Amino acid sequence: MIRQVAIVTIGNEILDGIILDTNTKWMIERLKPLGLMVKEVIIVRDDILEIGRAINRAVEDGCGLILTSGGLGPTHDDMTLKGVAEAFHLPLAVNEEGLAIVARQYRQLYEAGRIESGEITEARRKMAVFPEGARSLDNKVGGAPGVLLEREGFEVVSLPGVPHELMWIFDNQLIPHITQNLDESYYEEVLSLPLRDESTLAPLIDEAMRRVTGVWIKSLVKPYGERGIKFWVSARGKDKGELEIRVKEAIDILVQLAKDHLPSG
Repeated sequence: MIRQVAIVTIGNEILDGIILDTNTKWMIERLKPLGLMVKEVIIVRDDILEIGRAINRAVEDGCGLILTSGGLGPTHDDMTLKGVAEAFHLPLAVNEEGLAIVARQYRQLYEAGRIESGEITEARRKMAVFPEGARSLDNKVGGAPGVLLEREGFEVVSLPGVPHELMWIFDNQLIPHITQNLDESYYEEVLSLPLRDESTLAPLIDEAMRRVTGVWIKSLVKPYGERGIKFWVSARGKDKGELEIRVKEAIDILVQLAKDHLPSG
């Protein structure tokens, strides 16, 4: 049963500040309603050993689902699947199902006039070279298939870094797969209260969390003196209706405590 998730983002262009990583935030927002908690996010360069180390760290940290983004393309710096293979000492070989996806996509791109040739070159064939035992996740909006490697106690899913490709595979291939084995839900609300000093809020948060078990409350920092502080209230569990009741109860308590906390007049 998947409980915790790690996201490994791969790419020199992210660590060099050329591209902003929006994929991670998008995936977290998709995972939360499923009751899955992202335990850690690791960003590494296009380096086979570093990718392998990051994946092994996530395994050692007990993450049941490890998502990688980026590095599945046809160029020399696309090294993600070599890194996955390195992590588990697996050989690499052409995956026939993956190759069929690559061939279909490039044929369709050629027929639509978007590329000059639909030929399966060595660079394109590279996108179907998977670690032994991995299987493909279809990609109908780009060239590189996603890759799913199932191991004892955890799964590694590699997704393209191109946002619209990652999103399509995530929603259409990954979500149906992982929801087969989930039995938890998630609920959250964000509220704003007319307070200014975050340092005075700890007793209010502690009291609300003491009264409503299983609820997590975090204040979202704003500049000193700026009126209004936001609170993020969330809960995970099996019954979404019960989670909503608990979150709203905690919010009611926070609102009342804040009123009591404000100076009179």
